[in-house]
Amino acid sequence: MVQLLKRSALFVFSALQICIFLAATVKPAHAYVDPGSGLLFFQIGGSMLAGALFAMRRKLRKLFGLKPKAELSVVDEQGETSGKSPIRTGTHG
Repeated sequence: MVQLLKRSALFVFSALQICIFLAATVKPAHAYVDPGSGLLFFQIGGSMLAGALFAMRRKLRKLFGLKPKAELSVVDEQGETSGKSPIRTGTHG
């Protein structure tokens, strides 16, 4: 337990020394960063997370042998079922 405490204290002290060194050796930046540029990183991270979740969902469905939900079918005026999308386009009369 004492050894772990010593290692933790040494790690914190080393990190503090590195931060102080980096703060002391700051050079002026001759560049402009738009305030909205930080949101680009959030957008990239969010899209990567969404893609990873989609891929993981597909892998889990394949692993457990689950099939995706069947597409909805539309019943037309004659009562026949078609595989068309339930969204209708055009004018309604």
